[in-house]
Amino acid sequence: MANLNVMQWGDSKAAKVVVGLHGITANAGAMTEPARMLANKGWKFVAPDMRGHGESTRSNGDFSFDSLIADFASNIPLEPDVLIGHSFGGTLAQIGVLQGVFKPKSLVLEDPVSYFPDKQTPLDMLAWDEDNLPHDIEGLISMNPKWSRLDAAWKLLSLEQVDFDDARSAFAGNAPWDLRDSAIDLMKITPTIWVLPEDSRFVSVDDKKKLEQDLGTDAIYVIPNVGHSIHRDDTELFVEIVEKISEGS
Repeated sequence: MANLNVMQWGDSKAAKVVVGLHGITANAGAMTEPARMLANKGWKFVAPDMRGHGESTRSNGDFSFDSLIADFASNIPLEPDVLIGHSFGGTLAQIGVLQGVFKPKSLVLEDPVSYFPDKQTPLDMLAWDEDNLPHDIEGLISMNPKWSRLDAAWKLLSLEQVDFDDARSAFAGNAPWDLRDSAIDLMKITPTIWVLPEDSRFVSVDDKKKLEQDLGTDAIYVIPNVGHSIHRDDTELFVEIVEKISEGS
C-alpha cells in the first residue's frame, strides 16, 4: 500500500463531504478551484495524490487497478456525499464503486476514461504529453486559456513531480479495459452523472447516445465551450452540477 498525500479544503467537521480523484500525470491540486468554491459553501473537499503522483509514494511500483484502489481504501473517506472522478480518476472511481470499495451517495464522472481498446492508445497519449506539454505557467495557460493561473501552476508542479514511466504503468499497464456496459450497474448502486465536453477524446458520440438511451438524458451533462478539464474550464457550472446531484435533483 502506498502512503498517499491528501489535500483537504474546508472545515474538517463539515456535514457534507466530497472526494475528488485526479487524472493521470496530475495531482490533488488539480481540484483546487472547485474545492475552494465548495469549501466556501460549507463542504469539506478531500483529494488524494494518486500513487506515484504528486507527493504520494510509489510504494512497490505496482500500478495495477487493485493496488490503486487499495491505496484509496486506506487513505481517504469511502462514503462521501459526492465522489468525483476526472479522466483516469473517473476510471478508478467507477471500478471502486463497482467493487463496493467506494460507497458514495452520488457519483460524478467527469469525462472519464471508460474504454481503451489496447495499450498503444494510452501510450501514444502519454508520449504526446511528455513531448509537448509546456513546462511554464504562461505556456499552459496559452494551451488552456480558461484555466486560472493557479490551475496552471498546479499542472506545472504535477509535471515536475510525476515519473512518466509510472504514469505509463498505470495508464497503459492496465489497458485494455471497457467499463461502458457497467453504466447501468453504476446507476443501480448510486445516482451517477456523466459530465462531458462536446468533443471528448474518451466518450465517443455513439457512447454518449448509448448512455442517454440506457440512463436517460438527465444522467448526461454535455457542456459547451470546455475541454477535458471541465472543472477548470467552467468551475462555477461544475460546482453547480455537483451541488445539484448532492441534492438529488
